[in-house]
Amino acid sequence: MDYLQFLESVELITGLDREEAWQAAEATLTTLAERVGRPVAEQLAGAMPGELRPPLTAAPPEAEAFDAEEFVRRTAVREGSATEQASQHVRAVFGTLKEDIAAVDRLRDQLPPDYRDLFA
Repeated sequence: MDYLQFLESVELITGLDREEAWQAAEATLTTLAERVGRPVAEQLAGAMPGELRPPLTAAPPEAEAFDAEEFVRRTAVREGSATEQASQHVRAVFGTLKEDIAAVDRLRDQLPPDYRDLFA
């Protein structure tokens, strides 16, 4: 999947326009990078289209432990949306990634059980 296909998938799932889909993806991936830390984020970035890599490669050195609710809250703040909308956007981004990147399933399995719904 290339960058434009990725954004089109997020747009289709969420009803967002292109710019909003990018904002949702960037916010989700930046928050994911915080949650998993640099080694895991860089590994995931290696399997992604180049335009989607920067939010992951800017990950902090260490993972920061926070639950799925906090993940959605941080994503909402980053994209300037309500948490209900951000939750939908996170699911769309993770769902789109899951379609094309096998490492996403492994990542999901490494996160606490409360994250499972975000990958549905």
